[in-house]
Amino acid sequence: ITTGMTDTLFAPNGVCTRAQMVTFLWRAMGSPAPKSTSCNFVDVSADAYYYDAVLWGTENGVIKGTSETTFSPNQTVTRCQTVTFLWRNAGAPKATAACTFTDIVEGAYYYDAVLWAAEEKVTKGTSATTFSPEDPCLRGQIVTLMYNYMAD
Repeated sequence: ITTGMTDTLFAPNGVCTRAQMVTFLWRAMGSPAPKSTSCNFVDVSADAYYYDAVLWGTENGVIKGTSETTFSPNQTVTRCQTVTFLWRNAGAPKATAACTFTDIVEGAYYYDAVLWAAEEKVTKGTSATTFSPEDPCLRGQIVTLMYNYMAD
């Protein structure tokens, strides 16, 4: 699902890009062939390692762009974006638990995703009362979130 930054270095405290995150998730789902052969994002090149992952993620509603025409593949993926990708991949289920994180605002695009992730024990947050939605999602955090997600 993942590779190291080098042959001998995983870099768990390194940041992860949006392209890397969607590629990890795509690989975890078995690297399914996308139905589409063209991408609507102008910043996703057909020869990029993440091209098929972005096509798959887009056509399955797992990812959205940072605008109508850009995906921002090299932008650092945030914690809220990561759980939102996982939540959408799970079918965007409705969470029933109340929000215990003081830094999650109702109405934010990731609100239901974070509640779902906490309820399903995909995440515990960065503390008992914070999720830190806009913090970068580190490589070690991403593989932990994905492991917890796939453990169900």
